[in-house]
Amino acid sequence: MTYDFDLFVIGAGSGGVRAARFAAGYGARVAVAESRYLGGTCVNVGCVPKKLLVYGAHFAEDFEQAQAFGWSLSGEATFDWPTLIANKNREIERLNGIYRNLLVGSGVTLLEGHARLFDEHNVELGGQRYSA
Repeated sequence: MTYDFDLFVIGAGSGGVRAARFAAGYGARVAVAESRYLGGTCVNVGCVPKKLLVYGAHFAEDFEQAQAFGWSLSGEATFDWPTLIANKNREIERLNGIYRNLLVGSGVTLLEGHARLFDEHNVELGGQRYSA
């Protein structure tokens, strides 16, 4: 039997992207379906945003201690929440782009939408079926 793909990965988190890239690198016909965002939970709503927000939060303490290390701050330090969030979002978008380029550059077919298993060899996405 001939299938559309040798491997069909549901989810473009770190594990799904790596599996897809490696399989494609060995010549497999590979598709990845992702319904939300490339990079998975860590990149989009977990590790990466948390680290950026925590890093940003530490500046207040650093400014307080800066004088003891020879720094002179003129004026009062201010904080702008929308700027922090915009920069966090920009970094996540950059990382999403890297994941997209890694997949597409590896010859993986990227399908954006919610995939579901239809039967043992078929996946349905956006009203279309793909066999693997």
